[in-house]
Amino acid sequence: PSQFTNAQYWWRADLGVTESAGNVSAWEDQINGFTMIQGTGANQPNLTTSSNLNNQSVIRTNGTSEYMYTSSAPASRTNDFTMLGVFRINTTNNGGALMGVAALASTPRVWIDTIGGNIRMYNQSFGQVAGLATNILTSGVVGEHAIKLRYDSSAGDFFSAVDTLSETGRGTTGNTGQDFGTSTTMPFGALCGQTGAVFLGRYVGMDMAEQVMVYGTPTTDEMNDWKTYVNNRYGTIIS
Repeated sequence: PSQFTNAQYWWRADLGVTESAGNVSAWEDQINGFTMIQGTGANQPNLTTSSNLNNQSVIRTNGTSEYMYTSSAPASRTNDFTMLGVFRINTTNNGGALMGVAALASTPRVWIDTIGGNIRMYNQSFGQVAGLATNILTSGVVGEHAIKLRYDSSAGDFFSAVDTLSETGRGTTGNTGQDFGTSTTMPFGALCGQTGAVFLGRYVGMDMAEQVMVYGTPTTDEMNDWKTYVNNRYGTIIS
């Protein structure tokens, strides 16, 4: 796709991966070198291809022990941000995190997970001052998805979109000009903190294809380019 204005991080499973015999220990984004890690061999996911995502490269977690995370928070910002992800959910397991900016004991934070067999979003301080958990998909959860999360900094509002470019409001009473918590992490495969400690055994079996973090709000043209790119690369996901 066209380069998003002020794209901060861009992970893609065929780029920036450190692996040995299929086990992934690090995954570096292609813009600023922000790295997801997994130093414990028994917890390292696998680099493979997914027939469900047009035979493209993915990083696969098993839903019981494998996950990745960042050992620091995303770069600070006080304006809008937009997160995009393309992945397949293979099993919801115990509700682990799919993507987002998570923390175990601090705020602000926002992530999506599979609690209750749904795709659920949790956010705090962005679109809601108190923690707000909302199901954003309750059927067809196992399968391929493209998800967008967007924070409107000037209004304190939050939005999500699942397999579409049409956003749904997910909280309109959050803080304005909010930054991420300093102890937040960007994980997938499990809900964890910066030290890699997993919260209440919460894992999910998934194929992660790519993630993008934009510091700003993409234009309509940029999002249409994203839709075309995703559907051409991974098969039609975004309607």
